Amino acid sequence: MQSPHYAYCILNTSTRPLPIDILMEIHDIDRVLLLIKEIEEAIVTHGSQAHSLSHVCNIVSSKSKELLNSTDSLSPILRTALVINWKESAMQSRYKRFKELFPEVTDLQHLKKLIESINAFDFCTIYLNIKPNPTKPQANPKYALLKTLTDGFLEYKDLIGASNEMEALRHWATRVNVKDLRNDFIGRRKGVGIGVVENIRLNLGYTVIKPDRHVIGVVQHFLKLDIQPENYLELSRALGIDARYLDCLLFEYGKLKNISA
Repeated sequence: MQSPHYAYCILNTSTRPLPIDILMEIHDIDRVLLLIKEIEEAIVTHGSQAHSLSHVCNIVSSKSKELLNSTDSLSPILRTALVINWKESAMQSRYKRFKELFPEVTDLQHLKKLIESINAFDFCTIYLNIKPNPTKPQANPKYALLKTLTDGFLEYKDLIGASNEMEALRHWATRVNVKDLRNDFIGRRKGVGIGVVENIRLNLGYTVIKPDRHVIGVVQHFLKLDIQPENYLELSRALGIDARYLDCLLFEYGKLKNISA
């Protein structure tokens, strides 16, 4: 008995990913689900108490869904710029610091004015709490990405005639094709890849799995699946698991077991 067509395959005889329409046997799905169950049962510390990853990720995924009603256009962009190539904990502390010390910066337009009013080195040290190369502070990846995304989404807002920034972000987030970022208004910009795109969408509350190095590592090395990151959403659908929940499981298990791509 065979399952329908799935967007992934079991890692096996080839060094290249097999075609996306490979049929996956039912026993292979069962094998992956058993490994997912093992991940769910892993114990982590959350809020100073020990909990299963299943418990933690149910909480995380529920909070993620609530972001669909958010009107905060700044946070998805700021959090994304701060988290790229950094640990989640480092992002969280710097994000919290920014929001506490600079409550007057409430949206992308305010952020753009702030970036333009101060040199790159001072912006990085004062506002982002990071130490850039003093000779080329504007080249700092987080500063550069934050500026790129801020400018890009404000330009996108004007392009589509959106009434506010969040309308522009959601208009883009529901239309972006992660398999064709070269032709996307935001995706084609320097420093913006699938990881950035999916992290923004995740912070907007959408059903996505961001291709973080921990997520990719667990998919490849623990689940033993040969699947391209742009097909992770199809993986969650094939397994019948909510993508937000699966994203949390893969990410947290990767951190717990130090598994990365």
